[in-house]
Parts: sequence; C-alpha cells; structure tokens
Amino acid sequence: MSMLSYFLEMNYQNPRDRSRQRKLFKNLAIYKNKAFCDKHMGRYPVISLSFKDVDGKTFQDAVEMIVSIFAEQAAKFEFLTKKKELDTVFLRRIKDCRHRKTRVFKRDGTFAEGMASLINLFIKDLANCLKKAFNKDPVIIIDEYDVPLQKATARGYYTDMLDVIRLILSSALKDNDTNIFKGFVTGCLRIAHQSIFTGINNFKANGIEDGFLSGFIGLTRDETENLLRQHGLENRLPAVLEWYDGYNFGGTDMLCPWSVLNFTRDALKSKNPAAFKPRNYWSNSSGNDIIDICMRYPDSSDLERIENLMHNGTETITLKTFTSYPEINGNTSFDTFATMMLHTGYFTVAKSAAADESEMSLNSNSAGDDPEIIRKAVIKIPNKEVLQSFREKAENIFSKDNPEWTKRAAELLEALFSGNAKNVQDIIDDMLMRFISNRDAMSGEGYYHGFMTSVLGIAAVTAGTARNRINRVEMESEKDAGNGFSDIILSKVFEGKAVILEFKKCKIGTPNAFKKMCREALKQIDDKQYECRYRASGYQDIKKYGIAFYGKQCLTMMPDAADA
Repeated sequence: MSMLSYFLEMNYQNPRDRSRQRKLFKNLAIYKNKAFCDKHMGRYPVISLSFKDVDGKTFQDAVEMIVSIFAEQAAKFEFLTKKKELDTVFLRRIKDCRHRKTRVFKRDGTFAEGMASLINLFIKDLANCLKKAFNKDPVIIIDEYDVPLQKATARGYYTDMLDVIRLILSSALKDNDTNIFKGFVTGCLRIAHQSIFTGINNFKANGIEDGFLSGFIGLTRDETENLLRQHGLENRLPAVLEWYDGYNFGGTDMLCPWSVLNFTRDALKSKNPAAFKPRNYWSNSSGNDIIDICMRYPDSSDLERIENLMHNGTETITLKTFTSYPEINGNTSFDTFATMMLHTGYFTVAKSAAADESEMSLNSNSAGDDPEIIRKAVIKIPNKEVLQSFREKAENIFSKDNPEWTKRAAELLEALFSGNAKNVQDIIDDMLMRFISNRDAMSGEGYYHGFMTSVLGIAAVTAGTARNRINRVEMESEKDAGNGFSDIILSKVFEGKAVILEFKKCKIGTPNAFKKMCREALKQIDDKQYECRYRASGYQDIKKYGIAFYGKQCLTMMPDAADA
C-alpha cells in the first residue's frame, strides 16, 4: 500500500515536481511505461492510512485510536486550513481530540456531541477538501480495515465497532464515489460484501484464490533469485525457499516478501552473509485474535487433520465466506477454521479442487434459484517458517492460556483428591476423545504419561497461590519414592492429602486387558512402597489410582475396585 501511495501521491507544495517518484521508480519495470507514468505518477492527492494498530480493551479506547490515526492525517494536511475558501473545521477538531482539548466521549461512554458524525465523515470531508484545493480526484488507501473488527470480536464490542467501520467506509467510498479517483481497501479476511461494504458501487474484491493480481503483490521465485544474486547471497536460495516459499496465489507460486526482505537485510548485516541462517520473521508479525479463538476448542478429528498438515500432509476443505466476525468462534467447523487460516497465511492452496468435478457439489436453495457451486481446495502448510509459527499456536491448545483445557484439568484434580474414580475416568476419557489424535493414541505409555503430566501440571499451577497456600498443590513426576519411581504424585501439604498415580498401556483394548493393567499398576504402587515417604511425613489421606490406557480410552481403578 505504501508503494501505491509513493507512486501516486503528488508534491503538494509543487504539484509539477515528480523528482521523488523518479528517484524511487526509475530502475523498476513500471518506469518503462512512459505513457502510464506521465498520466498517473505523482498526479494525485492521496489519503493513506492503516487500522492495523487499532486495539482497545474497550470500544471507547479503540475509537480513540482511530481518532489518533485521523489526527495524523489532519497534521499532514494542515496546510489546507490556510486556504480560506475551504471549510476545514473538521481538521482542527480532530487535532483537538488528539491533544485532549476536545472530548470524544462523554462520561457515560456515549459520543460527545457531533463526534460520531466527525469520525464517520472525516475521510470523506478530507477527500472533498483535497479535490477543491488541487482540482484533482484524490486516491483513498485504507489498509487492514478489518483489524478493529477482529479485536472488537475478541474484546466483546463487535456491533459498536462494526457501525463505526461501516459508516467510515461507506461515507468515504460509497457516498463519495464521484469525488475520488480510486479507492484501495485491504484486509485479512474476505468478509461478505453486504455486511460492511453495503451499496458501494464498482467494488471488486481480489483474494488469494484470484489470479488477477496474483504475481504483483509479493515476490515470485525469479524475483527472489534476482534479489539474492544482486547481494551475493545466491548460495542461500535453497534455505530461503525451504523457509519462505510455498504460497499459491491464484495459481502463482509466491514467497513471503516480509520474510525474504528481512532475511536479506539481516544476512547483509551479519559477519558472514553467505552462512547466515534463516529466521522466523512471520511469527507475531500481525495479530490474529480470531485464530486464537478458533484454536481454543478443537475436537479430536480437527486435531487429526491439523496433525496431518503438520506432518507435510494435505487436506481438502470447502471454502467458506464469512458474513461477520462473531460467527467465527470456538465452535466453528474445520472448514471455517481452515478457510480463515488460508486467508491469514497459515495454510496455502496445494491445488484447486474446484476444477475437478469429483470435488464439486451443487447446492440448490429452497427458493428454486440457480444452484451454487461449493468451492473446494486442497490445502497445506506452505513452508518451514509457517510450520514453526503454527506449532507455537497449536501448543496453546494444551496450555493454561486455553480456558477449556484449564477447566477440565481443574475438574480432574478435584475428582482425584475426592476419590471419585468414575469422575476421574470420565474426565480423562473426554479429554482423550477431544484433544488426542489417533496418531498420538497409538504411542506408548510415555505419551500418556506426558499427557497426564501436562494436564495435572496446569491444574496444580492454577490451584493455589502464595496468598492462598492451603489450596496449593505440589506435583512430582517420576520422583524417587519408596523403592522406585512413581509416575505422578500430587500432594496438598497443608491438608495432609496425597494422590499417587501409576499408568499402564494395554496391548489390546479388551475389558479384561484394562482391568489386568490397572491391577498391575496398583500392585506396583504397593510393592514399591510409593506412599512410604508421605506416611512418614504425617499424611493421613492418601489415594492410589491405577490407570490403564488404550487408544482414546482409559480405565481407572482404586484399591477397593481392584480387589473386587
């Protein structure tokens, strides 16, 4: 977007001067098209702004950030206020808001008088002033229009923010279409036209599956090779391709420009550019709150598909169109989740499935209208950089940052200390079904040990604090106890309570096999005297569990049941 701005924007002090553009573009392909450059280069007033940093805990905070962005534009075009024939009160009012001379909101949280209109019409009014001042239709560039909506969805004020963004865009583009030359709007997700861009004429959306601009925004392989060659880094091409290649935009293979350019810069600054190793530049380069919401509650089938992708596999999905952000939530289908990941760069199209009739279906609606094609795509994780970033996201599923995971872990801890073996088994079974893939379920006892350590470790950490010592839970894993090493021991020091867990993996999933392994686990606890140290320390309440696993099932036994 900055490239468009630099190419199109005029010198406001000297509109005939295009020396800046010549300096920037004279060695580029566009400069060879003399007629095009003569007509468009440095010829327009340009309003260029980005909403990428609009993130407020409250609606009021977020709107204040939008006002601050508008105030930067007001400062840039302050020279317009000296032209007496222009009505520029709105520029001064926006600047006053930034410097707290004018309030945006009243104490009750509602807009101060005239502020809603000032914000909604700011871009339109600025465009009109620029047209009058230079007798030229301006260009409007709005980058990452949907970030405020993403943040608002995660923070709980989506409806209020939608009204603001919709009115800003509508007034700037729809109600102003006779006063602007071009409008460019970018966003992460393709939200349905009707929900935000209602009534905007001559609107054309281009997404990752469209071929029209596929090779223009980003770096092709040829462009990347030329870039590295120019800087003596051609030997780094294989590593660069491994880390940053793999995107498919409308049938064109592309590399991530942000990462390639950062790599080139850092390599040239290093002591040994020819040996400089790629880094992950893509992770955390933008906020993806919606993705975090979707990954909060995966079920086991979702995890299997995610795991397949993380092992260099592909998945066929039905592409979804979103009508609003709130419909994207923790209970979304895998197709919705994957489509969003496709738009945000975590996945890419391995090949289009829509062209293959075997991958197409028709959906006739009840009104008897023409059937619509259900578009499908075969997706994959594009490269090593994104795989690393995706793994970081996936790890959050099994961390204290996942409220569902934390809740179930706390319930399991409570059931263990209360001696409710049935509840213990039900909770573990539920977590195995929802969070464990078939690939993991075929692993050995060590995997289940790690799984239980993860669950109970989170529960133990969140059970008590330094101020609430009586609820604090200590956890020991593979700790020397008695004559051996227990799998997991949980203890409440101030209550004199302990829980001893021993795990076994069944070779077959029959009822008798489960019972046999549970009894063996309980016998091991007694034979190895795991409870000895705790009895000697005065613990009166010690519960023992033998837990047998097979696939996504478990059986939990306590000594009384084992003797039956």
